[in-house]
Amino acid sequence: MATARQLPSGSWRVQLYTGKDPTGKRQYLSFTAPTKKEAELEALQYQLHYKEISKDASAMTLREAVDKYIQSKSNILSPSTIRGYDIMARRRLQGLMPIRLNRLNNSLIQQAINTEAKTASPKYIRNLHGLLSAVLREYYPSFQLNTTLPTKRPAEQRFLEPEQIAALLRAVRGNEIEIPVLMGLWLGMRSSEITGLAWSDIDFQRGTIYIHRAKVRDASNRWITKNVTKNATSTRTLHVPDYLLDLLRFSKGDAAPEDPVVPIEGNCLWRRLQVILKRAGLPPIRFHDLRHTNASVMAGLNVPDIYAQQRGGWSSPAVMQRIYQHTLSSKQTEVDQQIDSFFQGLMHG
Repeated sequence: MATARQLPSGSWRVQLYTGKDPTGKRQYLSFTAPTKKEAELEALQYQLHYKEISKDASAMTLREAVDKYIQSKSNILSPSTIRGYDIMARRRLQGLMPIRLNRLNNSLIQQAINTEAKTASPKYIRNLHGLLSAVLREYYPSFQLNTTLPTKRPAEQRFLEPEQIAALLRAVRGNEIEIPVLMGLWLGMRSSEITGLAWSDIDFQRGTIYIHRAKVRDASNRWITKNVTKNATSTRTLHVPDYLLDLLRFSKGDAAPEDPVVPIEGNCLWRRLQVILKRAGLPPIRFHDLRHTNASVMAGLNVPDIYAQQRGGWSSPAVMQRIYQHTLSSKQTEVDQQIDSFFQGLMHG
């Protein structure tokens, strides 16, 4: 039986060894209680419980299975993904969570999904269903999941027109968020990439930025910097325009190489951007919509997809085109006029 050890806080903790992750790192599960006896009892109950259900994984409740699945992926998936799964487990499908896997059926699952769809977007429901499906494949593979999901709605992406871009550039000039706004708008960087950037990632001699890490929230809702980007193609080196490079030189001062270039967390960036937008009479776009605007500008300038994809760090041209490229209304008007002129010429020729 595992022995509890007293913590500096006065509480007692038992750590149970649960095996090694795919990298070979040892993993432990902690049980903390006010007394030594209580901590050891909780650990013992856990051991006995899982010894019983290990005979048949489908005897686990859905909540137990979800927790076990999340734990098994904690060192594989990104911290933000694990955080999202943890939030889903605590807030969604609560009517199903106490039910054992071998007691679930498609009718119960469909009812639960229908209920969640009343307050969540189709995209969120698909992500939730994806987690449920993965858990069932892992611990109850004989179950045939058959759920009708809500129809996808076209994403209501927002972006700025050229005259609005000019207004925003004027509005942020000299402001503390001018650098992050330019990185999002001019360079197409994600907010997680911007806040994860260190001074050592900027080469002032060559005028480049090396993007290879991101700042995200972990399962405990804490901001952490991970030394990997969203996907393999997101790790990239970007040319920095002279105007932005001068701003960075001035901002650096005596900062250490590993100090953050932008010491502002993602949610604060959004709030400060909203203040600027409101004062300038611009629509209340998200910070990520600066990246959308960058993609639309590249499309309007007829930048070949291969270069736009590399610059933005998208996983594929299809993702870039489906999600991020929008039609600038000024460009659309120009195209309309060209088509109209062509046909009008034929009619009067």
